[in-house]
Amino acid sequence: MNLPSIHKSTSGGSHLTSKRDDPPTPKLSVVEAARFLGLSVSTLNKMRLNGSGPLYLKLGRRVLYDLRDLDAWALSRARSHTS
Repeated sequence: MNLPSIHKSTSGGSHLTSKRDDPPTPKLSVVEAARFLGLSVSTLNKMRLNGSGPLYLKLGRRVLYDLRDLDAWALSRARSHTS
């Protein structure tokens, strides 16, 4: 089954695309995602609320994170210096 996935565009918005060749990736709960990123649940929740965290899926009340989005978000934070 090929379901659409959400990807962040270069303009900052999100859009749905269908990727036929990509296998489904695991979806993580907030607790699992925070553990994966090495953050506290509280920090991840605050980042989600102010828009500075990784992309997430909202299914009813449930918040899930796609493993690819967590990896992409973490890699986008790579820095070579402190300034």
